Amino acid sequence: MTQKDMKAKVVAHGQVVVVMRGDGTTREYAIEGLPPDFIAWQIEARQALFQRLGSEPSISTFAPHLPTLVTWGEGALFPNLAAKGMGLLPQDKLLEEYAIEFENLLAHLANRPWPETMRERVSAAQRFYGQAEAVDRRCLGGLEIFEGTTYRNLLSNPLASLLYVGPGPRYRSFQLDCVVEVVAPGDPRYRFIRSIRGLFEHERFHYQQPDYPFGYVFWVVEARDKSLRVRGKG
Repeated sequence: MTQKDMKAKVVAHGQVVVVMRGDGTTREYAIEGLPPDFIAWQIEARQALFQRLGSEPSISTFAPHLPTLVTWGEGALFPNLAAKGMGLLPQDKLLEEYAIEFENLLAHLANRPWPETMRERVSAAQRFYGQAEAVDRRCLGGLEIFEGTTYRNLLSNPLASLLYVGPGPRYRSFQLDCVVEVVAPGDPRYRFIRSIRGLFEHERFHYQQPDYPFGYVFWVVEARDKSLRVRGKG
């Protein structure tokens, strides 16, 4: 991907994200960020997953990290929908620290059998997901895997929505409307996303690829709790 491939450029500053389109127009969006209930759910779900890893023979799915991603192509009559693995990101000041820690651990464990290293992988991931105060509450991160319709749509129109639906009987659900920034290898955000995924790369709830060309940061400009409720109670 080169700069000329991108029809829109996205830059975030503090609580504002700016979209600069190829036609010269610019628009700013206020970042609302992630609801506290959403962050708590994501941390709780990861902690429950970590307790299961290594003690169960196989975990084939992990719904809280796999929302439906909705994008729009130029001139398209209908939106494009795709499942996208997503996770929390650390605050800017902590990105490099976590990325280096996870990268070094992956290098250290590279020649050991996967099952023997699970405790060390889980312990590393818990050092992030066990600290709610470390989370950047403005955004989420994910990797590009296929470079298909979603990729093409986001290059031309970086506005997208994520719909999360958790398992029953509670069915926690959130719609997050986002401005999406592409981040390349070498960017601390890409390095963090790539390395924390690498901790559990070979688990069945991940679709494996040789590598990933770049990542995405989803800046949340509107958030809606769409969890199931009893009628008449809000």
